[in-house]
Amino acid sequence: MQREDIERLRERVSCAVALEQAGFEIDLKESTRRAVKFRRGGDIIIVTHEGRGWFDPLSDRKGDVFALIGFLQPGDFRATLTAVGALAGVQPLHPTWRPRTSRGTAADITERWSARSLLRQGARAHAYLSRCAPSRARCCNRRLTAG
Repeated sequence: MQREDIERLRERVSCAVALEQAGFEIDLKESTRRAVKFRRGGDIIIVTHEGRGWFDPLSDRKGDVFALIGFLQPGDFRATLTAVGALAGVQPLHPTWRPRTSRGTAADITERWSARSLLRQGARAHAYLSRCAPSRARCCNRRLTAG
């Protein structure tokens, strides 16, 4: 097999697919867009570089899909090449990462803001504003004491 063919395989096979085939599952709570954490029992593998790289946080092991298959299924390079070739074109079963949707609506923000207490003299916010903007704080002091 030529070097160009090996490079094409490296581009076509995701480390996530190799891990799914080996029985690893995605840990969505501890995954991010750039680093997807996979677990199988006590084993942890983190997939990076959009599925093209991986590393084991519990050791110094890391690399591309060929190194991953070689780690998961020890053997010679010919066996690793055959295993990677069998995964070419296979897509991961699960999406690798989904962003959390915890953003509040505009109504929630309005309610939270209106529930806050008003600025009063002696409050921590007032002390901060007095220290950071002394001319504005004097103006606020007159307004606070006048009201």
